[in-house]
Amino acid sequence: MSEITNIELNAEEPENIALAPQTAYPNVTSVVKLFFVYLVFLIIVAIIAGIIFMNTPQEFPAVKSIFKVLMNAAPILMAIQYTLKRSEKQQGYPSTINYNKIKGWLIPVLIIAAAAFSIVLERISVLLPMPLKIREIFERMFTRDIFSFMSVVIIAPIIEEILCRGIILKGLLKNYSPNKAIFISAILFSALHLNPWQAIPAFFGGLFLGWIYNKTQSVIPGMIFHAAINTTGFAFLFLGNSKQDLPDIFGKMYYPVLLMSALVFTVSCIFINKKVKVAVTNQSLTTNLQSLI
Repeated sequence: MSEITNIELNAEEPENIALAPQTAYPNVTSVVKLFFVYLVFLIIVAIIAGIIFMNTPQEFPAVKSIFKVLMNAAPILMAIQYTLKRSEKQQGYPSTINYNKIKGWLIPVLIIAAAAFSIVLERISVLLPMPLKIREIFERMFTRDIFSFMSVVIIAPIIEEILCRGIILKGLLKNYSPNKAIFISAILFSALHLNPWQAIPAFFGGLFLGWIYNKTQSVIPGMIFHAAINTTGFAFLFLGNSKQDLPDIFGKMYYPVLLMSALVFTVSCIFINKKVKVAVTNQSLTTNLQSLI
């Protein structure tokens, strides 16, 4: 037992880890099912939102903005509740979310990495340009007010990280190898955006978010990185019609800036990888304990 005495358990998990289930929630089948359940939740919320908006007087725009925030968050919140119930049914206890503390130096590194990664993602998104009509729809959905900012920059990163990394990836890491688990969670994260123009960048972002979660076993780094990414995306969306794209903004300096951004992001990943060791999960500890019994 001396080999594992320094390993700390998450206090929220069941005390008797020897009785932990052989298969944690979710597996691939559960992830696919979750996606379609999310679509049902989205349709329900859309119908309710449509009824509310049609009956809200035009002279109360703030009320509509608040409802937009709630309606944008509702499908994800419903999906979180669904996954918690499913995990409790399968495991005998609901999944818990890891909010493990992180080192202070990691926060600025994540913000810098996110700023650099946003420029790289913008280049990736050029592979499938968003039609002007679709862009106009997005601009109408997210108006230039504090409520849209809260929805995109604060609420979405928190609840999406709780669902996609805090619950889904945490369970997948107990059933599959880290690479496979991160890949599956990135696909789900991409699919939840429901459009190819956001899905492609979201997939690559999901890979990094899954990697940093696996390194830290905490949703906090992902929330910080996710919020920083969404902040830059929110800013790009409202830069003005004449300068919607980064090549227009940077001009001849675009490719040097792109190259520097890729370099900064790569160095950030290397730095994080060296400074942060992969945390030992409860599943691996359970396996070690069972092998010693």
